[in-house]
This record gives sequence, structure tokens and C-alpha cells, in this order.
Amino acid sequence: MIQLKKIDFLFFGYVFITSILLFFSWNTIDKSLELFLTRGLLLGLGILLIYFDSKTKNTLINLLRNCYPILFSMLLYTETVFYNKLFFNNLDQYLIDLDFQLFGFQPSIKFSEHFSQPFFSELMYLGYFSLYILIISFVFISYIKLKKDSEELFFKLAASMLLFYLFFCFFPAAGPQFYFESPKKELPTAFVFDKIMHLIQKAEQPTGAFPSSHVGISLIILVLFRKRVSNYFKIAFPFVILLILSTVYIKAHYAVDAIAGIISVPIVLFISNLLYKKIPDFKL
Repeated sequence: MIQLKKIDFLFFGYVFITSILLFFSWNTIDKSLELFLTRGLLLGLGILLIYFDSKTKNTLINLLRNCYPILFSMLLYTETVFYNKLFFNNLDQYLIDLDFQLFGFQPSIKFSEHFSQPFFSELMYLGYFSLYILIISFVFISYIKLKKDSEELFFKLAASMLLFYLFFCFFPAAGPQFYFESPKKELPTAFVFDKIMHLIQKAEQPTGAFPSSHVGISLIILVLFRKRVSNYFKIAFPFVILLILSTVYIKAHYAVDAIAGIISVPIVLFISNLLYKKIPDFKL
């Protein structure tokens, strides 16, 4: 018997909604056909995982089946750039103006200018990179240590990610690293993690600056684990602080993006909890 779980309906629903946005953006982008084919591939992979999990008792397949929308998240994030101009053009200038009104200067420029020492820069790059460590560790700890709650945890993390991405579709902002010209967008050098982050940034797109999903997702992981895995919370907390600072330091976000990322956490979690309660499981 094949069981469709809450996370499957979440993923299929997101693909359906964003495919409509992609369809109406068809004439404005050159990669529409490629994007639709990619979506078909992702849907196919998801369906295959659902099917094979029902036919086997393989632990790896079961893990992938229960969290595949999280695995697809990076691609789903970057593709928002292709259909997020349906309603507005990039709103970066408004965010820059708001930063200046709040601080009297541009934090995304001045932060790295005033603290350009290689050791400090290395900490900032490590902080930004730590999101990927947080997500991977969240998946494995949830599946191994919190088996009973793992499906709920996977759903809420995936729902949080997709809710951020949906917002980016309607509120386009590229972020300082794409919006500013050189030398304003240049960054200090460090030792190791600057090279790693530069490689990762090459795969990124000018999208999803406001609010910072890096900040929001990292805090949501902390909230979900705060009572369940207290030691994880204590270890991860300082890295999340570094991550929040780093989003501005490496010019991935404006300061208001990071602030909005923090403010968005209870809202996104509330909607994720509501979706988890309302979406049913379904057996075929």
C-alpha cells in the first residue's frame, strides 16, 4: 500500500502554485522549458521515492522519502529568480533606503570594511556556511534520535523553507552581493571558508534577499530542537548568532533582511504548524 504523507501534499502543492507563476512568466524568461522539465524530474524523483519506500525496507530510501523536499530546497530557492518579477521588479533600493533610515549608513558595506581582519572574516564565512551543517545535522538527528517525531519535524522545516520561497516570488530582492557594483560588493579575504562560500555563491541567483531565509531557517531549527535536543541547541546557538551577523557581513543580505528574518520566525512556524494539522495523510 502506498501512503501519501503530509510532506508530499506540501511539495506537490508548492510545485503546482509555482508552476502557475512560471507559466505566466513564460514570455519573460529564456529557460521556461528547462525549468518545467526540471520540475517534472523533481516530481518524478519524489514519486519514485514514495513508491520504492512502500516496496522496500531500506533505511536510506526511507530517510530520503521522508525529507526529499528539504533535499530539493536549494534548487527550489534559486529558481524563484525566474518568476519573481511577475508583480514587482527588484525592491532593493527600498531596502537600502530603509537600512539608511534605521542606521544612518549601509551596514552591508561598512561591516566588512571596518572588520576586515582575516580571522574575523573566517568566522563570518564559517557562520554563513553553518546553515548547511545545521540542516544536515537536523535531518540525521531527527531521523535517528527523534524517530517518532521525525515526520513532523521534516514537514515543519520543509514547510518553513517553501513559505520563504513563496514570499520571494512576490517580493523580489537581489541582495547587496548582486545589487551593488564593485568595489562596494567586494569582500575581505580569509583562510579557508571564504573559498568555500565563493564557490557556493557562484551557484546562487539574485533572489530571496528579503526576509533572510538563512536567518529564519536557522532560528526555526533552534526552536524545533530547543526542548527535544537541548545539547544541540546549546552547541548550535553561537553558530546561529555568527550566521545572523554573517548574512550582512558577506553582503548576502541587507540588515533589514536579517531583522525581518528574525521577526518572520513565529509567523512562519505558526503557518507551518497550521498546515501540519490541516493536511491529511492519504493511502492509495
